[in-house]
Amino acid sequence: MRAIFLFLALTLPSLLLAAPSKTLRCVTTHYPPFTIFDEKSDTFTGLDIEYLTFIERNLNLKIDVIHLPWARVKKEMALGYYDCYFSLANTKERAEYLDFTSVPLHTTKYGLFALNKDKLLTDDLSNTPIAMLRGVAVPEVIAKKYNLDENNLLRSLSTKDTFELLEKNRVEYAITNYQAGLWYSKEYKNVYARQLNEFTFPTYIAFKRGVIDTKLVDEQIKRFKAQTQ
Repeated sequence: MRAIFLFLALTLPSLLLAAPSKTLRCVTTHYPPFTIFDEKSDTFTGLDIEYLTFIERNLNLKIDVIHLPWARVKKEMALGYYDCYFSLANTKERAEYLDFTSVPLHTTKYGLFALNKDKLLTDDLSNTPIAMLRGVAVPEVIAKKYNLDENNLLRSLSTKDTFELLEKNRVEYAITNYQAGLWYSKEYKNVYARQLNEFTFPTYIAFKRGVIDTKLVDEQIKRFKAQTQ
């Protein structure tokens, strides 16, 4: 009997955190193919949405997914108005005010895109105009490998804008998430891609402090991965 009481004492707080006593308001942005937001129908699809649906069902939660532009998402993370955010890279700055899951939703790489396939053969991008999403840092290992200079980067407000700059020949290259870039580049003719293998970045779900025991969420992510592999 003592063992039962001890078990309840240890698990009850986590269970209460996952109880459907309130709705979790989770913020994301249009991040295809992982999260695809349809403005006309105000609906979401994609792998990461499937994760959220699985977590919602198995932890008996109510999760409202809210779409915001990436620039707004970055600001909101520090304000504490919303309960969770996905899909985020775990950085030292964000970890100061958010609890991250330890199991990632997915892991991806950067991609280099150009209108000329031969241009992708070079490893020297110095003195070259390149479009890249505002607020996304160039990993140091990529910057060194390809001689990237921040002064040569033309920062865009969205990934769509990034590819429009490329299509209009205002830049010679675009750098963005490789999978997202492949999704966006389907709208344009003759866009070629090269995956940059020097750097990988996992993305996670992050919660406002005290909202939920992230270990419970980790277990659901593992279960979902096991079912879909």
